Amino acid sequence: MAVNSNGSDNRVSGRDYHEKNIRIERYDGRHTVNIAIPSCGADERPLVKAQRHQLKLLVDKIVDVSKEESFVVWRKLHAEIGVDSIDKMTVNQYPTAISFLNAMLDRHKERDACKSLVSLLLRNSENNEARQKLLRYCHINFGTGRLNDLTRSQLQMALSWLDQQTTDCGK
Repeated sequence: MAVNSNGSDNRVSGRDYHEKNIRIERYDGRHTVNIAIPSCGADERPLVKAQRHQLKLLVDKIVDVSKEESFVVWRKLHAEIGVDSIDKMTVNQYPTAISFLNAMLDRHKERDACKSLVSLLLRNSENNEARQKLLRYCHINFGTGRLNDLTRSQLQMALSWLDQQTTDCGK
């Protein structure tokens, strides 16, 4: 089957042709031709030693940051990938595993940063009046006074506001 495309505004999509039978008349540099070559089948080879080591390093980083047991992190990874053990994980599943572990590491780092910001806010507003002003500011600007429910950027804004308030009161 051959598909001919003539004119300046014609479009040809992937379902309209079979590969190897495309003819384009009057092609110039303004036109975009995107022909996707079908990929080969799924790579079912087992992970190599370097890939396993990389996964182990990421799991160890997550354990250090989150204080979770490593077997819990491995179990979550296996459930995400859909395997029973790392021995059954394939090269094709490796990028998914890496992105899952990196996302988990980022979430734990974000949660840890939020905890330290909440702690800093509470330490800097030890007297009752400053704490009430802080909670009022959070209610007005963020809709809640629960510091643990705020995002990192909201906590940073609250800390900046609190520092400004204490600086203004000190003058």
